[in-house]
Amino acid sequence: MTSEMDRAPEGRRELPAWLWSLILLLVVCLPRATIDAYLPSLPAMAVALGATDTQLQLTLTLYMAGYALSMLLCGPLADRYGRRPVLIGGLLLYVLASVACALASSAPLIIAARMLQALGGCSGTVIGRVMVRDRFSVQAQAGMLSRLSMGMALSPVIAPLVGSLIDAALGWRWVFIVLTGLACLALTLVAALVPETATRQTQRPSLAGVLRIYGGLLQDGYFLRYALAISFVYCTYFPYIAESSVLLQRLMHLSPMAYALTFGATVTGYLAGSQVFRRLTRRHSADTLIGRAVGVSLAGSCLLVLATSRFPLSLLALAGPMVLIMFAVGIAIPACQLAVLQPYGAAAGTVSGFFFFVQMAITAACSLLVGALSDGTVAPMAWTTLSASLAFGGLWMLCRPRPAADASGVAI
Repeated sequence: MTSEMDRAPEGRRELPAWLWSLILLLVVCLPRATIDAYLPSLPAMAVALGATDTQLQLTLTLYMAGYALSMLLCGPLADRYGRRPVLIGGLLLYVLASVACALASSAPLIIAARMLQALGGCSGTVIGRVMVRDRFSVQAQAGMLSRLSMGMALSPVIAPLVGSLIDAALGWRWVFIVLTGLACLALTLVAALVPETATRQTQRPSLAGVLRIYGGLLQDGYFLRYALAISFVYCTYFPYIAESSVLLQRLMHLSPMAYALTFGATVTGYLAGSQVFRRLTRRHSADTLIGRAVGVSLAGSCLLVLATSRFPLSLLALAGPMVLIMFAVGIAIPACQLAVLQPYGAAAGTVSGFFFFVQMAITAACSLLVGALSDGTVAPMAWTTLSASLAFGGLWMLCRPRPAADASGVAI
């Protein structure tokens, strides 16, 4: 596809597709890896900082809150000022916050730094996907989004393993130092190579215009269906992310390395689901694939509750059903992302940001709920997962709005 948006600005060479993929994978996957890399270190961090498990769980909850706020801010800013400057600013904030995490001497300091880390780094999540929409044709977008989804699927497989190795060799603070190094690499590549992808025709709404867009989206059944679907899907496995470190290391007495291996093994279901989405998306619609993900998610969630109720201390009873749940997530997330942005080209950044804001805000609420219900057993996590899966299935079966024809349905 060759068009005005494909041509690099003066002084920059046009990037080949493989280099686009590499850079976008780095900026999109970095905030996802940041969620998982330090999970094996949570017990050691609690001891070093004199904090409770509940306090350190706030590093995850407020990270998701920062993630949501980043989504809300970065989309409109990217539409108004361009993709490139907002992404560079976000990565710079991530670098500074990661240094603060590495140097933190108390739980409140690292909790605050984690929120700032998300606020900056998660700009890549929304802007990276908007750049895909700016730069590639609809057919190419499906392949690129699938690669990004697979990268995000691999991140929670690799990140805990690498994090546990770094923790064992150098201590938990070095996990954040390594994340700082990766962010510096991403910042350098974006600043040196990535062109602005927004065209002159890209909508540049004022604050009042942004608020009108948000109001229109909240009344748009098409948008809400996918935004709530991806939110509930995310909540089917986020309780596992939030609770697995304590459950597997304290309750089931796994070492940090064994925990990382177990966590990575369950997340391979996500990778498999992403691969299935990539293969089937040419023959089936996004809605068809999401419908199939509903069935798999419900089956896995029911099995999780039944197995952990019968065998509460069994690793297989917990990890086995999670593979099925992750498989459904791997199909549903890229399908929702592909479908939701197509009608809203006039303000893709704002719409994408609000889409991910809804997802992360609901996830943060889910994290607070899991923390409030946590009692040191598997039951709260399992029942929260089943509830999210039922919400996902109920929404998808009961809410079937007509597809949005274009962005005219949103008040811009």
